[in-house]
Amino acid sequence: MTDLFSQPQPRAPQASQPARSRAASRNNPAARRRRKQRRMRLAVIIVAALVVVGGTGVFLAGKLPELFSTEKVVADYPGPGSGEALVKVPRGASNSAIGAALVDAGVVKSQEAFAEALSAHATAQGTAAVLSYGTYSLKEGMTAKDALAAMLDRKNLKQDGVTVIEGRWVSETFERLSSVTGIPLENFEKAAEDTDALGLPEVAKGDLEGWLAPATYPFESDTTAEDLLSTMIAKQKTVLDDLGVDLKDAHELLTKASIVEAESHADDRAKVARVIENRLEQGWTLGMDSTVLYILGKRSADMGISKADLDNDSPYNTRKHAGLPPGPIGSPGKASIEAALKPEPGNWMFFVTVNGETGETVFSETAVEHAAAKLRFQEWQKDYNERMAAKENDEETSE
Repeated sequence: MTDLFSQPQPRAPQASQPARSRAASRNNPAARRRRKQRRMRLAVIIVAALVVVGGTGVFLAGKLPELFSTEKVVADYPGPGSGEALVKVPRGASNSAIGAALVDAGVVKSQEAFAEALSAHATAQGTAAVLSYGTYSLKEGMTAKDALAAMLDRKNLKQDGVTVIEGRWVSETFERLSSVTGIPLENFEKAAEDTDALGLPEVAKGDLEGWLAPATYPFESDTTAEDLLSTMIAKQKTVLDDLGVDLKDAHELLTKASIVEAESHADDRAKVARVIENRLEQGWTLGMDSTVLYILGKRSADMGISKADLDNDSPYNTRKHAGLPPGPIGSPGKASIEAALKPEPGNWMFFVTVNGETGETVFSETAVEHAAAKLRFQEWQKDYNERMAAKENDEETSE
């Protein structure tokens, strides 16, 4: 007998209700249309998503250098700029302060851009850019590089200047500075009393003579006498430093250079310096008219030098006293300082100008040669006086 419970009997498979529904839906035309429409919508969504992602990828690829770069992008105008912008640079302003003033005026876009322009200039030129104080005429919206170039071009600097020529005495220099700047003369005289504040070296012993470097100096409405004098002294110290002169030796060198400046023409400076050295080595008096004229406050021997003047007991009288005078007799220029520093080799002990019109000067080793040269000067002087007299007669006749 078969145990129905121990042997399971096979049963015919029967479809569940959901399965029957799916089968029916597959065969339903309306259902097929809905499925097709869903697939189409899905395809459109996928394509659109790919386009968006692809576009983002291109965008991100273009931005990758910026996103991952550590280099800072400095803001700068494209240039060249337009209109006019006046930028005032105060005396002693730092480069960062100048950059800030340019930004405030709308000339450059950022201080960083101007700092980069300064750095690039220093690298290219081997030296830092030196910007003068004053008011600059620039444009709005310039590149920092163009703005710096414009500021280094002095034609864009609206600034007055006063020129002091070589060989001037301190008194003449004060008069010149006062007449051009409008600063009262007494302001310069007062400022000269505080030599420490002006930066005058101790070796000068409180005397500005020889230390006011000849040059053209800018000034503005707020420039003071102290500003100008300290700037002139600083420039002379810079000239000496550039020539490798120690300040302890500067006073003596400037004294020699001031005599060279007063006694020589451009081509003869180094020879005059040699005559000074040769006479000092031999223990002679220098015998220079220029030092006597300094005592008298006269600019030329044509103004007259009497026997009493030549016998003046002043230590500046190098006709009477051997050696150098106590100090400079004017402000020498760089060329005369160089000549005093490096005299031309030679055995000359005398010199005299033999032609007052051309400046021709004869240098001699002996007194005999010098006497002959002096005769040449006397001949020229006689001829010159005759020509001037004839010219005056012609002018009177024509009248």
